[in-house]
Amino acid sequence: MKFYQYFMGVKPYMQLLALLIMSVVFLIIGSFVSALFMPLFVPIDDIMNGGVEVFNSNVSFMRFLQGSTQICYMLVPSLLFGMMFHERITKFFKLRFSHKHIVITICGMFTFVAMIPFVDVLTTWNNSMHLPESMASWETYIREMGLASEAMVEMFLTEKGGIGIFVANMVVMALIPAVCEEFIFRGAIQQTCAKWFCNHHVAILITAAVFSIIHFDLFNFIPRFVMGGVLGYLFYYSGSIWTSVFVHFVNNGLIVVLYHFFGYSATDTVNFDSTALNIISIVLSIVASTLLMYAGIRSMKKTSMVE
Repeated sequence: MKFYQYFMGVKPYMQLLALLIMSVVFLIIGSFVSALFMPLFVPIDDIMNGGVEVFNSNVSFMRFLQGSTQICYMLVPSLLFGMMFHERITKFFKLRFSHKHIVITICGMFTFVAMIPFVDVLTTWNNSMHLPESMASWETYIREMGLASEAMVEMFLTEKGGIGIFVANMVVMALIPAVCEEFIFRGAIQQTCAKWFCNHHVAILITAAVFSIIHFDLFNFIPRFVMGGVLGYLFYYSGSIWTSVFVHFVNNGLIVVLYHFFGYSATDTVNFDSTALNIISIVLSIVASTLLMYAGIRSMKKTSMVE
C-alpha cells in the first residue's frame, strides 16, 4: 500500500494544518541540527566565551543557518506533504519542464525586471504607513524586525571576498529561497487552497498574502503580495513549478549580482515623486509588465492548443 493511501479523504484545510505543524517541527529540528555544525565555523573557545553574539557576528555561520533552516522548514515539509496526500509527487508539484515552458518563463523573468519601478513605489508607500497610536509599540517592534532582516541581507552582501562569496550568496539568497518558497507556497499551499475554495484566483491571492506575511514585515507586505501574485499566476498558467522557481531565482539573484558587481544596495529603492517623468516611468512599468505577462500566458495557451 502506498504511503498516501493512509491519508486519503483528509480535507484540504486539515492538509494545510498538517503542513503548518510539519513546518514548525522541522524548523525546530533544523535549528538544532544546524547548531551541531557551529564548531565548523566558530572555534570552541570562542563559543564558550562569546555566547550568542559570536554566532550573530559570524557571517559564514549565519549564511549556513539561513540556508539550512529554509530547507528544513519549507522544502522538507513540502515534499512530505506531497507524499502524504498525493499519489505521484512529481505530478502534484508539476515537475515537468519542456520547450513549451521556455517562453512564459522568459516573459516572467522580464516581467519582474519591468516591475522594478512600480514595486519601488509600492515599497516606499507601504513603508510610509503607520499603525494607530495605540499600537505604536507594535509598529516599533515590526519595523525593528524588518530592519534586522535587512541588516542580515546587508551583512551577507558586504562580506569581503571574491567569487566564492558571490556563489555562496547566490545559493543562500537566490537558489535556496526560490526552490524552497515555491515548493511550499505555490506547490503545496496554492494548489491545496485551490482544491479547498474551488477557485484558482482566490487560491493565488490567499497564497500571495501568506507568502508576504511569512516574511514578518508588515511595512513591505504590499510589494511582496504583488510579487507573490505574479509568481502564483506564472505557476498556474505554465503548469510547471520550475517556471516560478526560475523567475523567483532571477529576481533574488539580480540583487546579488547588482550589489556584487555594481555596488547597488539590496535595500535601496528608487525615489519617485510626482514629477511627470517619474509618473511616466511608473505607468510604463505597469504596462510593460502586464504586456509581458499576457504574452507569456498567451504563448502557453497557443502551445497547449497545438499539442
